[in-house]
Amino acid sequence: MKELDKYEADILQSVENEEWQSRGNIDERIKELQSYIKHQKKKAISIRVSENDIYELKKKALESGVPYQNIIQMLIHQFASNKIKLSI
Repeated sequence: MKELDKYEADILQSVENEEWQSRGNIDERIKELQSYIKHQKKKAISIRVSENDIYELKKKALESGVPYQNIIQMLIHQFASNKIKLSI
């Protein structure tokens, strides 16, 4: 596990000291975010992917209970928003 920088360590300490409080009804917030995602404008694309990769992706999707198209969307979004990086 990577070592935390000062900013991350400060946040962890703050959480452990119970300085954070919920900002309301979690279920309501989840519905709000799901609605936002559902109504986001989307663009259809076409890509070529190996059959083996699609098979493995669908297998993982079944294990997690998330449709494989949603997993692809999440991966693209996380990469586009710099939350994940490619390791080449």
